[in-house]
Amino acid sequence: MTILLSESEVESLLDMDEVVAAVEEAFRREGMGEAQNFMRTRTRGPASVLSVMHATSSYLGRAGLKAYASSKGGTRFLVLLFDANDSSPLAVMAADMLGRFRTGAASGVATKHLYGRRSGTVALLGSGKQALTQALALRSVMKVDELRVWSRDSAHREAFASALRERGFEANSFASPAAAAEGADVVSTITSSKTPLLDETALRDASHVNACGSNVADHAEVTPEAVGSFDTVVVDDLPQAKLEYGELIQAEGAGKFSWDAAIELGAVVAGRAKPKGRTLFKSGGAALEDVAAASLVYKKAKSLGRCTEFSFY
Repeated sequence: MTILLSESEVESLLDMDEVVAAVEEAFRREGMGEAQNFMRTRTRGPASVLSVMHATSSYLGRAGLKAYASSKGGTRFLVLLFDANDSSPLAVMAADMLGRFRTGAASGVATKHLYGRRSGTVALLGSGKQALTQALALRSVMKVDELRVWSRDSAHREAFASALRERGFEANSFASPAAAAEGADVVSTITSSKTPLLDETALRDASHVNACGSNVADHAEVTPEAVGSFDTVVVDDLPQAKLEYGELIQAEGAGKFSWDAAIELGAVVAGRAKPKGRTLFKSGGAALEDVAAASLVYKKAKSLGRCTEFSFY
């Protein structure tokens, strides 16, 4: 039987500590050759864009894909999960909140393995739908001494900082990206900005950066010079990065970065690559994260009986 999960049902089954652990294991297994990630492809229509990405995780016995359509009316996300051994369809689930959690979890995993310290000050740029899960994931892997928040709308960032304080964060809002980043050990960017918000001077104090807001070649949240100032650059998926990750594409074009120097997060988590110095993680979203998170949700839904079952055949 296949199960069907609505957005609210998926959200009720998500726990950030569990998702971080699942995504970390997904990258570790990819680094060991036990998971295969396939980059996103896009089909553009007259009024919308359809994006599809998929992965197979042999260690879980799962294969899956995420598809989402974007238009002026918004974006709608779905994940299809299959049994990788007998090809039976296991689940169809809404995947907006799932995507927020797995994106945050990827930053958490990167911070754990690249920053490596137990505590620090964090700057978070952005206060939209994806911002909260960035904060929750970072708190899952380190003690956040202070969370320094910036977004363009002052009222929105104040409200977001207040909401974070209600969740136990020592959160404060700042009037500019540079002010928020000053003195921060870890910086996470999760904005819709098309042009860079941070340069190398603004990031001079940062030991680690998660740049997560863009997967479009002509968009960037940090400058080429900022990219070039980091000793190690890590990506979630290298083939995808070369086509979509604007910060790195622009830095390579400006002679500040070489693709030969980029390493994949899976190799780091598996212990096959050793980061050094100051680190930058460019996250665009990988399907292996979706399969790992969806597999977790599927298992919990089945064990708790919180799902609708039906048969395709």
